[in-house]
Amino acid sequence: MQNKTSEVFPLFSKPVYLDRLKNISLKEIVENLNESFKESGDVNYKKPNLDISLSSVNKNVLEQSKYKNLKKTIMKEFYKYAHGILNYENEFRITTSWFTKTIGGQSSNYHTHNNCMFSGVLYLQTDGLSGNINFTTYDNKRYHLKARQYNLYNGNDFTFEVEEGMIIFFPSEIYHKILQSSSEHIRYSLAFNFIPIGDLWNKDSDSYLYIK
Repeated sequence: MQNKTSEVFPLFSKPVYLDRLKNISLKEIVENLNESFKESGDVNYKKPNLDISLSSVNKNVLEQSKYKNLKKTIMKEFYKYAHGILNYENEFRITTSWFTKTIGGQSSNYHTHNNCMFSGVLYLQTDGLSGNINFTTYDNKRYHLKARQYNLYNGNDFTFEVEEGMIIFFPSEIYHKILQSSSEHIRYSLAFNFIPIGDLWNKDSDSYLYIK
C-alpha cells in the first residue's frame, strides 16, 4: 500500500499506444481487398498442430495509390505516439505494410519484428471472438510469483481486446501474437513497421547514423 509521499516509476517501460480511428471506411477497404495471402511467419518455427494465420504476399500494401490517404491517417496517428507521448524529434517512415487474415481456429506464434523500431496494427474487420492481440515478456525476473491482482508493475502477459477501427503502436521488440480465433467471421487487419529517419544520435559520436 502506497503512502502519500511514495512514488512509483515505471523505468524502461515498453509503452503501447491505443486509439480508435474514425472517418475511414473500413468496410470499403475489406470489400476491395484483392491481395494474395500465405501462411505468416517462419514455418520453421511453427508449433505442431497450430493453424497459422495468413499474411498478404505484398509487404508494401500502403505504397499503393489507393491507400494514399489511409497511409497519411496512420502516420498522423503514429506521430501522436512518437512525438506527442515519447517526445522523439525524428521523423519516421513506414518500411513494410501488409494485411493479415485470420479465420476460425487460426492464431499466430509469439514473434517480434526485426529491422524496425516500432510496429502497429489497424483492425479492419473483427469481432469479440476473432482473435485478440496478446503481449508477453521473456525477461528473467528471477522468481515467478503469484499476485493478488496483476497490473503494469507485476504482469508478464497482457491482452487487448481488438475492435474494428482500433489502432495500436508498440516497440517492435515486444513479443506478441494473435490469439486463436473462435469466430465464424474472417478477421482482417493491416500491420506496419516504422524506422526513424534523419540524424540518429550526435554527429560527433562513433554511433552516429543518418538514414534517408
